[in-house]
Amino acid sequence: MRARLFVLLLTLIALVVVALLTPLATNYATNAQRQVFIDRLQDTNRFALLLRDGAGSSELTALRAEIDRYHDVYGIPTVVLDAHRQVLLSSARVDLDDRAVSDRIDTALSGRSTEEMAIWPWEDHPLVVAVPFLAGEGAGVAGVVVTVSPTDALRTRVGTVWLVLAALSLGAIALFVAVADALATWVLRPVSSLDAAAHAITSGDLASRAPLGTGPPELRRLARSFNEMAATVSGALEQQRAFVAEASHQMRNPLTALLLRVDNLADAVADEHAGTLPDQAKAEYDEAVREGQRLQRVLEEMLALARAERHLGAVRRVDVGTVLDERLSAWRVRADLRGQMLVRSGVASAEAVVDPESLARVLDELLDNASRYAGDNGVIVAALRAGAGSSEFVRLTVSDDGDGLPLTELDKVTDRFWRSPSHANVPGTGLGMSIVTSLLQTFGGRLEVTAGPQGGLAVTCVLPAPPPSASESRPSSEQRPSGESAPETASPAAGAEEISSGQGLTDR
Repeated sequence: MRARLFVLLLTLIALVVVALLTPLATNYATNAQRQVFIDRLQDTNRFALLLRDGAGSSELTALRAEIDRYHDVYGIPTVVLDAHRQVLLSSARVDLDDRAVSDRIDTALSGRSTEEMAIWPWEDHPLVVAVPFLAGEGAGVAGVVVTVSPTDALRTRVGTVWLVLAALSLGAIALFVAVADALATWVLRPVSSLDAAAHAITSGDLASRAPLGTGPPELRRLARSFNEMAATVSGALEQQRAFVAEASHQMRNPLTALLLRVDNLADAVADEHAGTLPDQAKAEYDEAVREGQRLQRVLEEMLALARAERHLGAVRRVDVGTVLDERLSAWRVRADLRGQMLVRSGVASAEAVVDPESLARVLDELLDNASRYAGDNGVIVAALRAGAGSSEFVRLTVSDDGDGLPLTELDKVTDRFWRSPSHANVPGTGLGMSIVTSLLQTFGGRLEVTAGPQGGLAVTCVLPAPPPSASESRPSSEQRPSGESAPETASPAAGAEEISSGQGLTDR
């Protein structure tokens, strides 16, 4: 925006300078030409007056002395012609066949006055002045006196003045460039600050505000209005999150107490029936416990979601491969129990600018989600890619070979409390992917959900990569960890590393 404003201002001042310079330069050239023309016309008229009594020998002799002296002093040749264009006198050779000279002679012989000639710096023709003289009182035109003046000095003088005007104009434009740059910076500084504050708020920094007191009054009022709006919105969001967190926290203890009372009530009923619950009472008891436990999971994930939305962890350069390997190693027990296998694919390491704690939580959520929907003896692939499609991002994909989701449901995965009707029998709350999305947004990442290459679901975390430096080279996307040869879609039978998974909270 600053460049566009600067170009606009520069264009306007250039047009103004050209509009002022053009008539000024033209007017100076015209005045200089007119002054020279008037001087030459007066001199030529004086020569013509010496022949007012006719072109006799005495008159021609007197005129010859005048035009010779005139030529010696000013270097301007003079020619006297009779009515038949025959040369009577000449102080220097003149090309009478030249179009400019011939036309002026014809005009003078017809009895008309010589018109002013326009001479510009880029033209090299001479200034021709032709004045008729009479044969006597009341007689007709007897001949013509012609002066042919070189215009080199005139054109040089006009060109020099034009160059001076052009230099002054360039100086004025240069001065305006400096003023326009300062003006554009002053005008747009509040806009840049406002844009930075809006971007920071969008990235999750709700405390960011636009600075006040700089720029034009209109932009200062806009900055104040923006800060008031940001304060109102952030306050409302904070109240909402605080309410969710507080409500969830306050409901946990009563719910735990309620489950304990249900257990105590079941024990009391069992004591009255020889230590065993009747079938109907047992069914009701089991259903009450399941609903209570489900409600506990919902409350826990609501608290986790509120914490994720408010989380502002330390963002730094992190080796995503190291974090991935640590989380995969933590899931050994659950994988052994269910007979599941994890395939580690892609590059061994890749740096991203993230919060390592949030990234670890994201991986736990995704691995838990894949583990629950892959089923017993399922295969889960964790693939790390760097520079695939863009050097600005690192892509971390977790996919499974479960039943997956219809394509029409993929865009609903990150909706809060949404669960696919086809997975109603799988425990979950529908908040896991919302937690993942909120955690990724805290450090500028995003989530992509597609159909998996193995038939299940593929969830990709797109993480911001650090800017490349001249002294370091990014790992090739074709590089693989030592000892691995399986591609992302390879099966465990192909020799891929088998890793157990741990427990998490994500739901599909």
